[in-house]
Amino acid sequence: MMKNITLIEIAYKLLTDSLLNCTNGPFQVPASQKFLENLTSTYIIAIIFSTVLCLTTVAFGVIHLGYIGIYVTHPYRRAFVLYLAGTAPFVSSFALISMYMPRIWFLAHIMSFFYFSIALYFVICLLMNIAEGRQQIVRKIASQSKKLSVQTPPFCCVFPCLPTLEIESRKIKFCELMVMQNPAVRLFATIISLILYFEYQDASMVALKVLDFIFLPSLLLGIYGCHILVTTVSKLDELIPYRYIVVFRLLDIYFMFFGLQQPIFDFLARAGIFGCGTLMPPLETAFFWKNFATIIESFFISIISTALLKPSRSALFDKYPSASCSSPSAESQGSITSMSTQESKA
Repeated sequence: MMKNITLIEIAYKLLTDSLLNCTNGPFQVPASQKFLENLTSTYIIAIIFSTVLCLTTVAFGVIHLGYIGIYVTHPYRRAFVLYLAGTAPFVSSFALISMYMPRIWFLAHIMSFFYFSIALYFVICLLMNIAEGRQQIVRKIASQSKKLSVQTPPFCCVFPCLPTLEIESRKIKFCELMVMQNPAVRLFATIISLILYFEYQDASMVALKVLDFIFLPSLLLGIYGCHILVTTVSKLDELIPYRYIVVFRLLDIYFMFFGLQQPIFDFLARAGIFGCGTLMPPLETAFFWKNFATIIESFFISIISTALLKPSRSALFDKYPSASCSSPSAESQGSITSMSTQESKA
């Protein structure tokens, strides 16, 4: 019985407090000037390295935005792709700022999370734009005798026997609404979280965890709806030239790493992995290194997306010379011209 009580107490401490007993401090998060004046060599190296990677990521982002603005014709499609291309620079920049200014780590995290929530919706808007809407999706998938697959993450592991459903416009719309509700709910959660944190500071941590738990179903529903739509619509051959699956997978993996880091580093800090800290309290020390990891991830996402989504390889860039030759619209236009020529000869 004593052992069970001890385990419960340990679990409670890991959720609400810490296993450490730091009697010598630091107990407060320092202002940025004081923090930067007392940096150790390890922190200096980390900040310099992060700054270089972040600036490189932002430079890649500027190049990406330029190419998108020049070579993507459709205005709505261009807007969606511009937002998605700005994800890595935005998240990386906020992470770097919070490394220089430790007191704003929570603002950086929650704003980046909100950006991801909108990106999740925009990646579905991009899918619908490429596939020409719900009615066209239903018609094309039905013509191939395929069904709506709901055996997708994050619920496929918990419910392994989920059925396949007949494809219908209302079901596609329902999945869209599942994705759409997430940024709306996340906006509400973000406002409440910011109010709690700036009013109560560290005393709000338990309330913030409860809030995250309350809004977790909304996030899972959004991710689930997104995966259902992408898994179903990706069966269409029309999507292949656009390399849409690459766009979605990069965002999906990036969001997964970003979302999992926060609770992992929080747990490690409360378990004592980062010690009592020399410049900052344990929790803020952990989040400094979490931001360091986020900047590295953002850099690699930029590199990979640059390599895999070059204008010459994706029909999204329909005005790019080599892409326009192989894009679906160019092919259909070519076939129409050919048919017209044959008719005139006849």
